[in-house]
Amino acid sequence: MRVDLTSLDLFVTVADEHSIARAAARRNIAASAISKRIHDLEHAYGTPLLIRQSKGVTLTPAGEALLRHVRNLLLLVERIGVDMSSFASGMKGQVRLSANPSAITQFLPQILSGFMARYPDIEIRLEEATTAHSLHLLEDGLADLAIVGWGADHPAMAYALFRNDNLALCVPEDHPLAHSPAAVHFVDTLGFDHVGLEYGSSIQARLEEAAANAGQPIRVKLRVGSFDGVRCMVETGIGVAVLPVSAIESYVGSMKIRAVPLADSWAQRELRLVTRDTTTLSLATVLLREWLLGLGQGPDENALGAAEVSS
Repeated sequence: MRVDLTSLDLFVTVADEHSIARAAARRNIAASAISKRIHDLEHAYGTPLLIRQSKGVTLTPAGEALLRHVRNLLLLVERIGVDMSSFASGMKGQVRLSANPSAITQFLPQILSGFMARYPDIEIRLEEATTAHSLHLLEDGLADLAIVGWGADHPAMAYALFRNDNLALCVPEDHPLAHSPAAVHFVDTLGFDHVGLEYGSSIQARLEEAAANAGQPIRVKLRVGSFDGVRCMVETGIGVAVLPVSAIESYVGSMKIRAVPLADSWAQRELRLVTRDTTTLSLATVLLREWLLGLGQGPDENALGAAEVSS
């Protein structure tokens, strides 16, 4: 079976226009030529792709399936062209990176500054988002890479370890737990009011799960969308909160807060780098992905590749 890209590209135009005549006008080609190419595709695949009607055409189930494949194929061909031109004119491109607040505040500033110094013509569009929202962006094709916390693995995604990101209890400096001689269990904090993170936060989801397993509710007095906001609310005595260790300890000297270690095993959490399909990434995205997985040290561009935690 031999099928050329031109025929497949014309098939997409027909599907978009719902008409062979309109597709012919749009592509400046004879309608009979397009009709012949569609007929050849149907012959090659052994099944009808279009339902021809007096007012235009609609796709058969086989046509709908082919359309999905061809759109992906043409996108891949376009990316090949972009990647090859990048080799000819220097590394260029754009990468859409979605990351949770923990990654943005603790790890990405230094890592991205190094990457951008190495590849000044690659633009990074960074969006802060919860784990749940980041996965939606990836699924909808609105992000190329995402850094997420906990959450159920998506079967269509490839996951790799980015960083370890341990959690601790953030308390006011005059709180009864502020000078605890040992790590505390999260269940022992449930008798106090809490400042919570917004819904969709992987940290908050894990806390809700831990409280449910303990058979006790979390007394959330206030929900805040940022670590900065949480720290400020804790400092005023509204409640305690669970945050990444570095998001607390970096501010102990300048704010009236303390970091108390958590004894729970789930407090040793991982941040993971996620993408939909590592085989169809643009060159710019591959370079950023490998840089992120290389702990901020420039990878060998001729030996790109990292083992996935799961896929």
